[in-house]
Amino acid sequence: MSMIEIKENKNQVVGYISNTDRLNALVAPEVKADLTKVLSVNGANMVLNLSNIKFIDSTGIGTLISALKTARQNNGTFQLCAIQDDVMGLITLMKLDKVFDIYKTEEDCK
Repeated sequence: MSMIEIKENKNQVVGYISNTDRLNALVAPEVKADLTKVLSVNGANMVLNLSNIKFIDSTGIGTLISALKTARQNNGTFQLCAIQDDVMGLITLMKLDKVFDIYKTEEDCK
C-alpha cells in the first residue's frame, strides 16, 4: 500500500502522507520508497504537503533529506509546504530550513 497520495498539479506533483500523522521509523521506509519512485524520474518537480504530520523523528528527517538528494540527482526539485509548528520547530533547530525550500501553502510553491 502506498503511503503517499499523489495529485498532479500544473508542472509539479503534490504528495500527501496518508493514513498517519507521524513521519517516523515505522512509516519512513514506505514513504521513502514512494518518494524515490516519483523523484527518480528525470526533471520531476514535487511538493510534499506535511499539513497532517504532527510528529517527525530522525528517521523521518532522513527520509526527507534522501528525497531531496534523489530529486537533485535527477535534475528535479523537492519542496515542503504546510508544515505544522512542532515539526517546523525541529526542522529549524536542525537548520534544515536552510536546506529545503519551504512554503506556507501549496499555492506558494513554484
